[in-house]
Formats: sequence, structure tokens, C-alpha cells
Amino acid sequence: MTSALLAKYFPILAIGLCFTVAQAEAWRAGVARVEITPRDPIWMAGYAVRDRPAEGALQPLSAKALALEDGLGGRLVLVTADLIGFPEGFADKVATRLEASHGLLRRELFFNASHTHAGPALASNLDVAHVMPPEQTRKVEAYTRAIEDRLVEVASLALERLVPARLSFGETEAFFAVNRRVPTPNGYRIAANRLGPVDHRVPFLVVDSLEGRLTAIVMGYSCHATTLVGDNLHYHGDYPGVAQELLESRFDGATVLFLAGTGGDANPYPRGTPALAEEHGRELANAVSGGLTGPLAPVAGPLRVAFDRVDLPFAHMPTPEELEERLGSDNLYHRRHAELLLSRWRSGSPPGDLPYPIQVVRFGNDLTLVGLAGEVVVDYGLRLRRELGSGNSWIAGYTNEVPCYIPSKRVLGEGGYEAEESMIYYGQPSAFDRSVEERIVAKVLDLAKTLSIGEQP
Repeated sequence: MTSALLAKYFPILAIGLCFTVAQAEAWRAGVARVEITPRDPIWMAGYAVRDRPAEGALQPLSAKALALEDGLGGRLVLVTADLIGFPEGFADKVATRLEASHGLLRRELFFNASHTHAGPALASNLDVAHVMPPEQTRKVEAYTRAIEDRLVEVASLALERLVPARLSFGETEAFFAVNRRVPTPNGYRIAANRLGPVDHRVPFLVVDSLEGRLTAIVMGYSCHATTLVGDNLHYHGDYPGVAQELLESRFDGATVLFLAGTGGDANPYPRGTPALAEEHGRELANAVSGGLTGPLAPVAGPLRVAFDRVDLPFAHMPTPEELEERLGSDNLYHRRHAELLLSRWRSGSPPGDLPYPIQVVRFGNDLTLVGLAGEVVVDYGLRLRRELGSGNSWIAGYTNEVPCYIPSKRVLGEGGYEAEESMIYYGQPSAFDRSVEERIVAKVLDLAKTLSIGEQP
């Protein structure tokens, strides 16, 4: 029945439905930021080659939050940070505190790390790779506790600043991301591969006040934040930090957030210096600035969110006897990996399947945002955009926690760093079973379908 006929024959019902639709489309938004640059230089994250703590900062590091609420009470808080990735269980601790203070449900909090390799280390993240003296371990643990407080603070501030707003979505492109898996006679190695799969899309969400003032931009890109390499000992947000600073300088009063995409097997090219980080950041900022001048798609509510986990099996679960044997390895990281897994056995918590968090957010019928944990390779972003079907879709990696790389069936078949070697540094038992891609995609599609039929999981 059309709205005109509904109004003619059921006027009270029609008024009620119109009021509900108007409520669903009435957004409120709030933004906040806090600085998270360590006061005392501590160990940096991402490169095992580093043998001493940071020597200062080239750029301040930030955590930011965008709180959104539709007129029906649906809520979402996006929290981003210039960090390599949140350890397993860390985001859940922050969420528990925010549930107590603001009544937020776990599914209403979406955490994303930029994955800069020029940021501080966090406790229980890449512990095998970060070989640091005991006093640095204590400093990293203290910093990690402080970051938990800062994320609670920034999310709380954003919620306190909710005001009426309009949302819109756009998409553009940047081209400095290059696939980094190169086939050789000795297997795949990390180098620029211009023939490999890559995703150049730059999705962005725009938040305006009702008066038309630009309040916030959330932008994404699928590429490692590794322009700065292992010889760098200064804190820096890499290209995402540069792009955010440039856009905020161009749009006075706006807060710009970055969501890392499915760039687990992509690097910026070229790379190696702060000047190149500036160059790539400028390209990303220019892409978004240009996109803002074109037509944008209005984003309406209602806001619906889902959060769940799927168990990801490993290809092999080493026994204590195997791990004891590896303690005699000549490779330092293999020994540290064996020690870590043995400690889990001895504590009564032997390694098992990975409980993998997945989050799906639907903005009415206008936009679907998917958050996948870990260093997700590009195949997931490309595939999910196809399989989610009609409407705009945005696939983010590095969401909620970063337990390891998340290789696709293709990457697992090819082998190499993202499939196998990296699992040592992340302290995982082995490479994943070949079934993980299908398990993840099936869970995403199931959650998206549940939201689309009007049921809240």
C-alpha cells in the first residue's frame, strides 16, 4: 500500500509510521580526541630489528572517537588510534568500562588501529618480536594501562558532545598502495608487486552540522602504515597521521578519523623516509578533499549493529614435546615462540582455536560497515564488497583486536610471511587451516542478513 493510501485509510497509523521514519533518520553526532604520545620514550612496535626505545616524536599520536545516535536510540562509537593494533581482550576491557559508565553494549563500540609501525608497543601484542629489557617491559605495560584509560576518556567525551547532524558517504581513490607479495623460486617474499591484487578505494563518511558545518570525516584505505621502516626511532602516525593532520588544517574545526582497511598484503610505495610518509599522506588527503567536491550519498538510519565471534582453527597444534625440542633452535624468535606456547600449556590454558571477532554496522539501507580483526589481506575486502550485494559497503581490518595476520585461501596456498612466518611473531600455534576464509565470510554474511531482516542478534 502506498503512503497516500495508507494516510487515507489509516491516518493515525500513517502518522505514527512517518514519525518513526523521521526518528530513524535524525542523527546526532559527537567527536573527541586525546593525545596518546608516550611521555617517556618506550619501545616501538612493528619491527623486530629495533634494539632500543624511541628517541622522540616527529608527530604527536592521537586517539579519536565519533559517537553516533539515531532518533530511535541506536548507538555506535567509532574509536581510532595511532597504534599498531589492540591486543586480544584489550577492547573488551574498554567496552566493559563504557558499558558500566554509559550503558553501551559491546556491539556498539567499534575500535580500529591505524597500524602505524612508528608508534609505541603495547603489552601482549607481538611479544615474540619485541625483545626488550625488563624495565622497558614494565614501561610498556604501564603505557598499555594508560591507553585503556585514554580510550574510555575519548569515547565518553564524544558521547557527551552529541548534537544534531547529517551523514553522507563518498568514495574516491589513492594509488600508493602496492601488493607486497612477490613469487620467487624460493617462495613468496616481501617486495613491491605491481601485478598483485590491491584495493585503491578510499571510502569516507562525512558528518555535517544541521547548519552545514563540516564536523567530522572518517576515511579508510587498505595499505600498511609502513612508510617509515625499522631504522626510524621517532613516533609518527605515518601516512594516516599526515592525511588526518592535512585535512584538519584544511577544514577548520573538523575532526578526521582513519579506519585501516584490508591491507595486510599491501605496502606504501615508495617507502623509507618521513618525506615519503608526507607524500603518501598528502595523496590520501587530496583524494578525500577532491571527493568532498563531488556528489555524496545521504546516509539515513536506522543504525543497527552486530558483534559475534567465529572460531578459526589452526593447521597444526604443536605438542609440549615439539615445543621443548624447539627450545634448542638457533633462531631467537623460534625459541621465544616455543617458550610462550609452553607457558600457556603450563598455566593450564593450552593454545586452541582463535575466537575471532567480527562486527557489522548497517546505516539504514545506505551503508554497511564491516569490522574484521587482525591484519586482513585484500582478498577479504574485494570479496565481501561483491558478496554483500547492493548498496555501499566498507570493509575495515585491524578492528577490535589484532591477534595475527588473517590470510585468505589464496595466501595460505601460496605461503610466505603473511601465511606462515608472521604467526611466530604473533605467538600463534601455526598457520591457519585452509577453511578460515569461508568461515569468516559466512559469519559476515550471516550477521549482515540478520540486520537486514530487522532482527537484532
